[in-house]
Amino acid sequence: MSRKAIKDAAIALFNRYGYEGTKMVQIAEEAGIRKQSLSYHFTSKKEMLMELYEEIVEEEINFVRDYFDKNVHIAWEERLHGFLIEHKNRFLTSPNVHLMFVFSFTTPIEVHDFVLTQYRRYLAVLKTELITLFVEAKVGNLPPEECMVACITMLDGLDVQLVYETRQAYEQTLAIVWKVFLTGIGHTARS
Repeated sequence: MSRKAIKDAAIALFNRYGYEGTKMVQIAEEAGIRKQSLSYHFTSKKEMLMELYEEIVEEEINFVRDYFDKNVHIAWEERLHGFLIEHKNRFLTSPNVHLMFVFSFTTPIEVHDFVLTQYRRYLAVLKTELITLFVEAKVGNLPPEECMVACITMLDGLDVQLVYETRQAYEQTLAIVWKVFLTGIGHTARS
């Protein structure tokens, strides 16, 4: 039994039952091994989650960097809007991404500081990429840092729609807040 198979089982259970609601014996059963064998790989649920969460955050950091690097040729509005759509799609289709964002909102007490530290790493990279986007685009009336803050705030609200509502709620909210965001930063649409 590989560590990856154990981690996949843990992610599925954490997504289904939460951190507190998942027991090590359930993870072992889901992975098709005995609890004693699981102990060989991970001494505790906390250790397992910490390793998983750090890896997941690193995956998302790489995704953010790759997304903005690969789409440099696209107009900034399309690039940013595309990122928001891809962000939603990743949440809905990737158990890892789902876990990362849900746990950033409902952080297990036992690993609270660790999860927040890791999530802040992700946010720091996202903020850097957004500032770079706004600097290059020379957008609107606000400085790039303020455009980034407005964008992160918009994304936080959209994430609430994913974590607590539905895909449809995300899409409806995005349609509204996207126009408000563009207007708020003083962007005039291209003709």
